[in-house]
Amino acid sequence: MVLLLVIADDFTGALDTGVQFSKKNVPTLVTTNENIDVKSIGVDVEVLVVDIESRHSSPEQAYAAVHRIVKNAVREGVPCFYKKTDSALRGNIGAELSALLDASDEKTLAFVPAFPKSKRVTIKGIQYIEGVELGKSIFSEDPFEPVKMSSVAEIIRQQTTLPTVNISTNNYDNTETTPHERTICVYDAQSDEDLVRLGAALKKSGSLRALAGCAGFAETLSELMGLRAEKIAWEGNKKNILIVSGSVNQKTIDQMNYAKKAGYHVITLSTEQKLDRGFHTREECDRLVENVSGLLSRTGKAIIEAVSERGQILESDRYARQKGIPSNELRHLISENIAQIVRQILDKADVGNLVIFGGDTLYSVMKKIKCEGIIPLLEISPGVVAAKTISISHGFRVITKSGGLGNEDVIKVIDNFIFGVQHHD
Repeated sequence: MVLLLVIADDFTGALDTGVQFSKKNVPTLVTTNENIDVKSIGVDVEVLVVDIESRHSSPEQAYAAVHRIVKNAVREGVPCFYKKTDSALRGNIGAELSALLDASDEKTLAFVPAFPKSKRVTIKGIQYIEGVELGKSIFSEDPFEPVKMSSVAEIIRQQTTLPTVNISTNNYDNTETTPHERTICVYDAQSDEDLVRLGAALKKSGSLRALAGCAGFAETLSELMGLRAEKIAWEGNKKNILIVSGSVNQKTIDQMNYAKKAGYHVITLSTEQKLDRGFHTREECDRLVENVSGLLSRTGKAIIEAVSERGQILESDRYARQKGIPSNELRHLISENIAQIVRQILDKADVGNLVIFGGDTLYSVMKKIKCEGIIPLLEISPGVVAAKTISISHGFRVITKSGGLGNEDVIKVIDNFIFGVQHHD
């Protein structure tokens, strides 16, 4: 029976939240099927994570999707809800939080955007990324959706008229600070200890029905909600590893450059390979697939990346303008082309492990292989998830990561995990 419904706005976020439960052996399923029937998934799943791919939707579309899913789940008797948000506060934060609050018919929603293990904390209502205010961090330079504000409440108020209050770490247990009207409560947190203490306070006040935040706070919920645990095993494949990055985040670019210095062979896609709609039908694509398949056979490792430095993003913009490609289609077209290439590699080569960086890329690849769901199994390091795909055509282990997460040596960490050099929990 589903005891907790998590709604995420992108695929990697859905997985890095779902794994917070499955790594504690709570039966968890991640799906992109927004119309999934809660009753049809059986009694074994206690946490259902639905990726609605609303990160780049309009606020109105995002509100409608969250409201509809929550309303349906309320009718099916699901007792608790968690709106997974990006820890860099990208996407339709205000619209989606207000939708959850409205559909659940609760008075207050506890929003906990901190993710201390990934160096994202909230202090006096300001979000910090690795010690820098969000509006001045690398996310302020995102080529598709820059975040220019640092105040969590200001970001929320861009998309909702619901009142928003900030609650400091000193006031978790002060019930007088909790409003009686319908309100979004933004909670400060700077450590995992803060998250545990906050969770206990919310449970004591009976406020666990409507919650929101990222993977950080989600990690505390299995114990708070008393979810049942079953043993979940990782069955690795040490044959080879294909790493695919569609992210243009500077953190991922740095991780790829680290991999190159460490001796990994990295193939950087050209502008045409990323943006020509018919590229996957051409001989050049066949040669690329042959090249990658050969690398996997000879060395056991291959990496495909969308960009190797930020200047290539501008090249893509210029190319798109020349070809009359609307700027709002760039992200989708790049992830779609990468997914086409990956599917052809999977059809040709016997890929033992597929690693994907970037939520858009993961979503497109999973659609191409007709993936019906993903079962998160382990968290290799914060935000890096090992999972099992449910697919008629391609069933395999996959490792995922959001573009903005992970240390510089994350590829080495993943490599060590797969090939048994060391195990990271």
